[in-house]
Amino acid sequence: MEIIVIIVIAIFVIAITLGYNQAAIKGKYGERKVSKILMSLPSEYHLFNDIYICINERSVQIDHVVVSPYGIFVIETKNYSGWIFGSDYSEFWTKNMYGNKYQFQNPLKQNYSHVKALESLLSIPENKFIPIIVFLRGATLKCNTREIVIYSNQLKDVIYSYTTPTINSVDVQILTEKLSHSNLVTKDTKKEHKQKIHQIITNKNTMIHNGICPRCGNQLVERKGKYANFTGCSNYPKCKFTK
Repeated sequence: MEIIVIIVIAIFVIAITLGYNQAAIKGKYGERKVSKILMSLPSEYHLFNDIYICINERSVQIDHVVVSPYGIFVIETKNYSGWIFGSDYSEFWTKNMYGNKYQFQNPLKQNYSHVKALESLLSIPENKFIPIIVFLRGATLKCNTREIVIYSNQLKDVIYSYTTPTINSVDVQILTEKLSHSNLVTKDTKKEHKQKIHQIITNKNTMIHNGICPRCGNQLVERKGKYANFTGCSNYPKCKFTK
């Protein structure tokens, strides 16, 4: 019996690993597509792609940063297909592809953490940053948000809509140089960051598979929703995790 359990767990971990690798490849393809769009910006826009910075001994990966006189654009790219549902304050967003649903981290919260990391690194106020979430055209956005969540073909127009200078040319140069020197672009840094993210995802999925809430550690239970049954935390309403 123990051998069967070990085999089942091993198969589950392998499936997670394969799914993670496929998602990573698709994600990198999306980042390259957006990078090509950003590379066509004029010279007053200074582009950084796939940067890694260290804040409080923790590495932070950011898809794209554009330093300009009009603000610092912090861009998170998502290459998902299907209908995308989400709101400003929900912990997870949902991708619905032909009835198959998949939850992913709220990209607004994800990108906000990037803004805070850059704010700490560059020592400039949060109002100088312009966070943007970009989805490739395979997605159909059904989001309820006041933030900038757009398709990739809208990106340049959104950037160009900011026409009032908020950072002088000297500070733009200083910020660009500081960000360039702080970018930890090494194979070891990228490998370590990816391993940590992979481990977090694996641990979370393993807990869910074993019926344990990855947020608070309580049991997951079947609940009745307005339209269908769903799996949620038994510690509701203190914990609002749902699968």
